[in-house]
Amino acid sequence: MPKLSNVEEVNSNSFESAENRSLTSEVPYIHEVKKGIQFFGGNCTVRVANQLELRQKAYKLIYNLYLKSGLTKKTSSELWLSIFDALPETTTLIAEDENGQIAGALTVIFDSPIGLPADEIYKTEIDELRHANRQVCEIVSFSINREAISATKILAGLFYCSWLFALRIKNYTDFIITVHPHHKKLYCRRILFNEIGPEKNYAKVNGAPAVLLNLSLKLPSILKHKQRIFPLYMLDYSEREELDIAKRIQDLHRPVSDEEFYTFFIEKTNVWEMANMAQKEYLKAIYDGRGTDHFSISRALAKGISKKFQDDESEYQNPEAKTIKGRT
Repeated sequence: MPKLSNVEEVNSNSFESAENRSLTSEVPYIHEVKKGIQFFGGNCTVRVANQLELRQKAYKLIYNLYLKSGLTKKTSSELWLSIFDALPETTTLIAEDENGQIAGALTVIFDSPIGLPADEIYKTEIDELRHANRQVCEIVSFSINREAISATKILAGLFYCSWLFALRIKNYTDFIITVHPHHKKLYCRRILFNEIGPEKNYAKVNGAPAVLLNLSLKLPSILKHKQRIFPLYMLDYSEREELDIAKRIQDLHRPVSDEEFYTFFIEKTNVWEMANMAQKEYLKAIYDGRGTDHFSISRALAKGISKKFQDDESEYQNPEAKTIKGRT
């Protein structure tokens, strides 16, 4: 049985003592910029992917980075996403460098009746957290362009914002993440993650090996004045400032619209077609209850129309005007 993360199990000798930190360490300044949050004097701007264009950038960046790393194969859509990205609470962040170029992305998926992506191979371990009354969310689609300007700051800004949002707004207790075993040391020694799932091959990432890691979200706050924890030593804000950042992310968050659902999950990919029955039924209930009708995607969801039966927006808006592929 995997061990749960707790303060007593942390090896404090693995980190630099707070007393030994340089007094001249950079303390970044934060301010809001056009629907985003700027860190490190402009070296990193974090935005919430809350509209079609921004989601497209996030999905495409992750696809390109994963393709380069051998974690996915070429697809016609050139997008990386899953059915979990359609959940209303799912939050995708993108980060831009000082030149305004998108350089990293990260998605947080919050537990729901259809579970989490990692349940595919680690359900036993995740269920142990659930049975301990832990509120679990999963970091997925997390990657940065290592050739980007200020890559480390991009990484810090993305992780910091996701951590604050999950902890201070959503009131979740735990992160989980699947990572390649080669990256385990970074997460466990520098960010306080704890390995709770053994190495397995993960079909989702082209059969690459993975391990399951867990982070108690309160742990970094508890130990940040004693240990050199990434990225808190780079982003040393007060609790009031942290809450302000988290609320800003909350204000910018938007669930996937019907138009975005149609575009990403039906038109451009086969994600909806490949979803299992439980996932489809859960999403149907959510979307049908919203009362919106952007070119009748809710109708498509309710009837379970597959991708091959989709037509253009005008035909959905006026279904009596034309016969759609032999159907009236």
